[in-house]
Amino acid sequence: MDGYKAYRHQVFNESGFILMYPGIDPDDSILQSFPPDPLTQSITQQFPLGTKLIQGERVWRYTKNAANAITVVGNIFQSAASVNVGADYDIVVAASEGETYAIGSHDITLTSHGDYDLDPWATADAGKEGYVYVNGGTGIGQCRKIKAHEAAATTGTFIVTVYEPWKVAIIAGDSECGLAENPYKNVVVAAAGLTAPPIGVNTIALTASYYFWAQSGGPCAVTAHAAIAHGVYAVVGTTSGEADPFSAFTTEHIIGMPITAGIKDNDAFLCFLTLDR
Repeated sequence: MDGYKAYRHQVFNESGFILMYPGIDPDDSILQSFPPDPLTQSITQQFPLGTKLIQGERVWRYTKNAANAITVVGNIFQSAASVNVGADYDIVVAASEGETYAIGSHDITLTSHGDYDLDPWATADAGKEGYVYVNGGTGIGQCRKIKAHEAAATTGTFIVTVYEPWKVAIIAGDSECGLAENPYKNVVVAAAGLTAPPIGVNTIALTASYYFWAQSGGPCAVTAHAAIAHGVYAVVGTTSGEADPFSAFTTEHIIGMPITAGIKDNDAFLCFLTLDR
């Protein structure tokens, strides 16, 4: 694939960290920041989105904040909500304008419309590192990471190029697809009534649109909304950005278990995060 080579291995360093990169096209401009420091942020990207950082019992993921400054430390974050249901599924596959549709091809041409003529899809490559998946028709169940894409206009078509080849050939007019932004891009404080998966906790104050490490596993100070007793799951989804005790599942998601009991609203407690292990 035009000299493409996946960058997929662990990096160890003297600070006791393990870095696990996703399978992406290597880019020297974002793979040079060593040793990693999970208590820093930056305006420029230093690691691929979703890079996993491990030190002992704690885990972080490399993440980009949305366009809002965050002053409170210990918020629970979620992925960006879907742009529009029209981009989530049933996007018609058009006749190929790139590679011929076949096993081993990397391009897919999608039919655009006004429902998702919005960022990130309206700007070329703004949805890079997100995902395209086949939700219906021939090739159903395949999911691929996006390497590049053309801009989606109100009408017309646009080409999406993926890292990994299609194993079942796509068929124009029969296969239907959906698009999703990278779960670690443009993250926001988790909503009351989650609109996307929770991904981790900010351990520092954040500048709008900066890159940072969200803690997703192990001991972490998390802001509580109510008292959470030992032995009770901590959940997010009841209160924006804060943990509540498990009661009944509606839109809540378990984030972990208290190491120290939650005391009261707006106080932090030590939680063993299980979002990512």
